[in-house]
Amino acid sequence: MGTLADLNHLADIPVRLEALLPGPVLRVGDLLALAEGSLVKTGQPAGETVQVFVGGAHIGFAEISDTNDRRAVRMVHFQTGGR
Repeated sequence: MGTLADLNHLADIPVRLEALLPGPVLRVGDLLALAEGSLVKTGQPAGETVQVFVGGAHIGFAEISDTNDRRAVRMVHFQTGGR
């Protein structure tokens, strides 16, 4: 693979970043009771790390944090090598 400069032509391609948050086990009835604006608690508190994926490929780990009263993730480790 080339250097970062060799990849500049790819810089404007949009990709979806996904952080995998462990969630609770819900019954079907609980899912059916959800409405827009419903909150589902995750099992992951702020400060813990979660896996991060781009286009389905695992790229590293991020730490859950609070920023301006919103939940965010901060990249703490990038995966190197294969998938």
